Amino acid sequence: MSALTELVILVPFCFFLVALIKFLYDYLWVPLRIQRLLNSQGIKGPPYKFIHGNNHEVTKMKKEALSKPMALRHDIFPRVQPHIYTWINRYGRNYIYWNGTRAVLVISEPELVKEVLKNNENTFPKKKPSIYFSNLLGNGLV
Repeated sequence: MSALTELVILVPFCFFLVALIKFLYDYLWVPLRIQRLLNSQGIKGPPYKFIHGNNHEVTKMKKEALSKPMALRHDIFPRVQPHIYTWINRYGRNYIYWNGTRAVLVISEPELVKEVLKNNENTFPKKKPSIYFSNLLGNGLV
């Protein structure tokens, strides 16, 4: 084989290898590392599934909940958000689930929600209203 042929084979192979390593890092290594770190801190949740996360479970639980008739009561949470209801009962009030490769931390304890939403570092700044809304509403509490 000539050097040019080897180069033509080697360069695409190197690009493919780098792309494969990046893909596995982003879609396998990072989510598993996040899950391991949060598990070590006591935050449990359903395990990560490659690429799709827990989306199939969520869809299955919603279809199952909507297929059954609803009882005549005001407790609609198990029907509207069956995955959240099930996972709160299984993993506790704070848990993690996966929306694709993105981790979603669910916090349902009021004291922790207050702590997260405290505006010391401007993590959640108040959005400025558009000019139309400010003309309509004025400079009140809204």
